[in-house]
Amino acid sequence: MRRMPVIDLLRQLACLLLVLPAAVPLQAAEKAPSPIGMAHEVMDGGFMLQFLAGLAIVLLSIVVLAWLLKRAGGLRASAHGTLRVIDGIALSARERIVLVQVGDTQVLLGVAPGRVNRVHVLDEKVSAVAPPKTAPVNFAERLKHVMGGEKQR
Repeated sequence: MRRMPVIDLLRQLACLLLVLPAAVPLQAAEKAPSPIGMAHEVMDGGFMLQFLAGLAIVLLSIVVLAWLLKRAGGLRASAHGTLRVIDGIALSARERIVLVQVGDTQVLLGVAPGRVNRVHVLDEKVSAVAPPKTAPVNFAERLKHVMGGEKQR
């Protein structure tokens, strides 16, 4: 009877795995690094540059993701869409007035550090009015407008 080639291959691999750990201490005994030599390799300029660059990338990505989340308004949305901020304006550095829609009711709130006061409950709904469209729509026109290539009318 002839054995299958896969079984022979597995048997050779098992023998190699049994013999390999015995060879590792011999190789380690030949070249035992000193702790001072290892410290020199770890504190190498290339290692420190790679470490600091990786740290900077991680910290920068955290800042960028937080900025994008804040910019996209991901922290302001409610779970079911029953509460939303329609508009708001800053009255001072720490005080704002905000128009909030709760279901079908719109409420004007005064917001200050440590407190929120109801200013008025609106009888009629106020829709958010978009400002008049004076800026160019596409990127090329907007860039030309910002760079001063287009005269103000």
